[in-house]
Amino acid sequence: MKTILKSLSVSAALMLGGNAYALCPDGATYDTATTTCVTSTNAFGPFTKAMVTACQNAGAGTSCTATYSYLVNGKAVSLQRYARTFATNLRGTGSCAIGAVRSTTYGGHCFEQTTVTGGLNYVLGNFTLEEVAKCEAQGAGTACYTNRWEAGLYLRVKGAAVPPPSASVNKYGAWLFYIDALGKTHTQLADQLKAQGVKRIYIKIADGSQACSLFPDACLKATTDIYRSRGIEPWAWAYNRPGTAAAQADALYQSAKAGYVGFVSDIEVEFDGQTTAIDTMFQAFQAARERARVAGYIAGAATNFPIGATSWGNPRDHGMRVDIIDKYVDFHMPQVYLEVWGSTYMADPKRWIESTNCEYRAMGANKPIWNIVSTEHDVITGAQLEIFMAAAGPNASIWRIPGGGTSTAIWNDWAGVNWARNNFSEANCGAGNNKITDYMTAPTAPVPSVTVPHWSQLANAVNPNGSCSITSMAMVTDFFNLTSATTLGQRTPDYLQSRFGVRQTVPSLADVFNTIAREKGSSLRDYGTTTGTIAQLRQRASQGKPTIVHGWFTNPGHIMTVTGWNGSEYTVNDPYGKWLLVTGSYDTTVSGKGQKYPAAAFDRAINDNGLGNDLWLHIFE
Repeated sequence: MKTILKSLSVSAALMLGGNAYALCPDGATYDTATTTCVTSTNAFGPFTKAMVTACQNAGAGTSCTATYSYLVNGKAVSLQRYARTFATNLRGTGSCAIGAVRSTTYGGHCFEQTTVTGGLNYVLGNFTLEEVAKCEAQGAGTACYTNRWEAGLYLRVKGAAVPPPSASVNKYGAWLFYIDALGKTHTQLADQLKAQGVKRIYIKIADGSQACSLFPDACLKATTDIYRSRGIEPWAWAYNRPGTAAAQADALYQSAKAGYVGFVSDIEVEFDGQTTAIDTMFQAFQAARERARVAGYIAGAATNFPIGATSWGNPRDHGMRVDIIDKYVDFHMPQVYLEVWGSTYMADPKRWIESTNCEYRAMGANKPIWNIVSTEHDVITGAQLEIFMAAAGPNASIWRIPGGGTSTAIWNDWAGVNWARNNFSEANCGAGNNKITDYMTAPTAPVPSVTVPHWSQLANAVNPNGSCSITSMAMVTDFFNLTSATTLGQRTPDYLQSRFGVRQTVPSLADVFNTIAREKGSSLRDYGTTTGTIAQLRQRASQGKPTIVHGWFTNPGHIMTVTGWNGSEYTVNDPYGKWLLVTGSYDTTVSGKGQKYPAAAFDRAINDNGLGNDLWLHIFE
């Protein structure tokens, strides 16, 4: 089989209903209608033997069997690639691709039986992450990261126990300032960090009291899932200042809600010599953590969502009250920025790590110390960096990820670090610093998916029967933390109606979201379209991305928010109640939250031309 190497970054495993995952190349998503990973132009294999034969019969020659090398969850995997339209035509219209049938023996998956004596049978995915882990434990290698497994392998996987997690060699981390500045997606960055050997990422989620409106991507569970799926612990961090403590601490609550494992507060010059301000800030953080626990985002002891503080590597010179901070945090993260301090400091990293450790201890730090080193000026060498990380211990981290204003050549310095190091000597004043905790496997409740809030248009005192558009929009602006009923002091849809009035067309309704997003400094936009497709809607819904859709659910038309797709039903937040699957027929006595509508009836209501390509959609990116 011909193999063509191609450089392309990787996508996250996409969760599609329940706990099933599809492993697709970057920019591709799993299309449940065609049971294939697709982009707008391409479809990715492995394809069934019958599809390959049909491709060859169509005269496509060697391109039918050619494979292209892609990274999938950090693994280089060879995949076939056909033009999407061509692949769709080859596949057929059944629930399985041609040459395969549904099989109860193989867990309801599509089963491809060979017609060749002694040939192999195959089971088609998608597969769960647990199954992938078991597959790897069976020694099947990169085959585990495709959506076509040999049938015998599948049966062995189903009978295997879940392999225990491998022991952590270290928890070396890296700090992210702004993802946009890097010119990469979180998926691309996660794959690069995994390949490097990074175990933790610290993602900026807030600056002062500006949190999700300023960093919308950081506040999404979809973002933390990308790193979690690659074995990288996602941590949130914020730069804090005295005053507005409760508002700033809300970033911690949002962090827990979005699936981070912990939170780090960056306190610097504004807190030099302060006492009450530090107490107030960290008391607010602890209150926010308790609020998150009550809401169900954290379970168990406080260490299940640890709070850390990062500050000066020379706190005595700044009058930083380490003793006060120590009362509230689970660990300290001194900024031992040797390249900023000078060449004599870089020449002896271990000495200055121990000096910082001892200074923290003398000033009242009893909690573990996780030192941070800076590489952003591209001065410290790879060899010096390796000495620092080895001396600092397994919880050391590097400020900051190269790019976005810093030289990408810094990656070469990072390559000088032994990211697989598993032996560490305890530094002076370093008691407890080398303890390793895996916060993704620590006993804790599963992080709930971030749900789209529901509002009822029937509670609108002004226009209960005609405010579906603005009510649906309120669900989305609240979801992206652009609005909040608590902050507004009234129901979000009532605020939107009083400000914007009823907006029924796609452009006018999109203007509501875009106006608010611009005011909040968010890069999110409503890309409204009147030529959306059913495949597009299902793709987004399967990823849990809310999409507003217009349709003929009532005689004058109705608007609602689609939040999910399980392969046969849409999950929606219907502002009017429960649609009874016939135009104009509703039960308004029940809530429209999380209603499930079968595909056939729903698709008829949102598509006029019968081709599935004239949908009125609001796509939020």
